[in-house]
Amino acid sequence: MVLLAAALVGVSVGAALGYGPLLRYKSDGLLNLEMGTAEYKRFAELAVDAETVRQFAAVSPPVGTDPQWVNQLVRDVAKGDWLKPIHKLSKVDAKDFPDALIQTDKDKTQLPYLGVRVSQGTAKPEDAARGASWLGAYFKDIATRETLRNLVDGWTAENRQFGDRAIERKLKLEFDIEQAETRSTALKKLVASYPDSARPETRQVIDVRKDNEKFMSPLAQLVGSESEVIDIKQHIIKIEREIEQQLFAKAIVLEAQAVLGQARSGSEVVVGLSDIVVRFRKKVKTEAEREKLSSIAADISQTSARFLSRAQFIAQPSVPTMPERPRPLMVMVLAALLACFLSALYLWRHKLKEMLSQVDENKVY
Repeated sequence: MVLLAAALVGVSVGAALGYGPLLRYKSDGLLNLEMGTAEYKRFAELAVDAETVRQFAAVSPPVGTDPQWVNQLVRDVAKGDWLKPIHKLSKVDAKDFPDALIQTDKDKTQLPYLGVRVSQGTAKPEDAARGASWLGAYFKDIATRETLRNLVDGWTAENRQFGDRAIERKLKLEFDIEQAETRSTALKKLVASYPDSARPETRQVIDVRKDNEKFMSPLAQLVGSESEVIDIKQHIIKIEREIEQQLFAKAIVLEAQAVLGQARSGSEVVVGLSDIVVRFRKKVKTEAEREKLSSIAADISQTSARFLSRAQFIAQPSVPTMPERPRPLMVMVLAALLACFLSALYLWRHKLKEMLSQVDENKVY
């Protein structure tokens, strides 16, 4: 009777635990998002940051959930167990393909990850599926925000670097063109002084390297100097165009940095940068400015399409029908066995002491 009562108590305790704190339903999904190794590491580090997930939860909370569950979800995200990368070629696959074929495949692609697997475990199956879907959207948003941040940082670095060197390059080219024009003027006077040098029979085919100019006829040198002036002018025009583009982009970069500082999600960054492009499209005055703005708009559009549009669940998180192990019935059985075992130890404690005493006496004799 005692053992039966202990078993019933154990079943009750197991039921309380199995259908209470230990009850977990798990749902997971495969998000199709090709990434490089460095990209995934950056995204994963940001995704498990508690402050980052709180910002996204404040902007886009899971639908139909209470704040307490959201707080628990934030704590679970910070642990990092919900995110796993999916390799394009697993170790099992590598055993089935020749080494040469695997190497060829690696050479063709720069993105070793097919996507990520996101999972969520909760006491309610509906919350597990809803949480996994929300985590997929969260990871996409993190990837978008981080990629756009790197994009704006690249624009900033390019703008500063070009500004430091552009004037120097232009001054050097202006000096070169001044030297070439001076030389051209002197050669024109020389050709005028020796008109016989322009006759066809004085022409010759030679190496026209800089150190061989003195072996060329004055007319050939004059043609070379005039050609050099034309080339330098073309370089100056190109630099002036780049300077115009960078001056136009400087204001865009400053506003883009402000958007990054204020945005709480990747979607807000996309909207903010797109608004900047729309406003500056009305300020465009030249073809050079229009080209630069189109390049910036294309970078934003490409990033948005890659992470927000093309990245989708291949395997959508579904509502689980069975809880994770240990299941409630298993917990009840284990609790009942443990209760019976402890009760048996308590009931037979005197006999166990006598048995242990006899064993010790036999060892002495």
